[in-house]
Amino acid sequence: MDHYTMRYINTIARCSNLYHDEALRSTGLSSYQSSYIPIVCAKPGITQDQIARELHVNRSSVTRQMTSLEENGFVTRRRSSDDRRAVEVYPTDKAQAVLPAVRAARKSWRSLLLEGMTDEEREALDVLLARLADRAQSLV
Repeated sequence: MDHYTMRYINTIARCSNLYHDEALRSTGLSSYQSSYIPIVCAKPGITQDQIARELHVNRSSVTRQMTSLEENGFVTRRRSSDDRRAVEVYPTDKAQAVLPAVRAARKSWRSLLLEGMTDEEREALDVLLARLADRAQSLV
């Protein structure tokens, strides 16, 4: 069964994206874009490089998503006054306004996904997934 671990994780991730795409359709955000909103809202002025590190994605992916988010009025970007190579990202009022919907979609997905599990099973799953995540981060 071990050889299916990544298949299961990927299936859950893809289904999560489909769920979030539908749940957030009215906001104008895709599931991929929605993962940036909480970070930018929590850390106004965060650089694109910092976002890439936090989400474990390529800088080019962050640049593409930030371009789209900026074009759709969710963020503004500007060169850092401290480091002209760095691009800082700031949430707009529109980003702040959709943040509760993003959080609600995440909470709803988690609740639906874990429905039927006991508290002990949920806790064990969280512990095991945290260990996998820590291990994955140590390998890259």
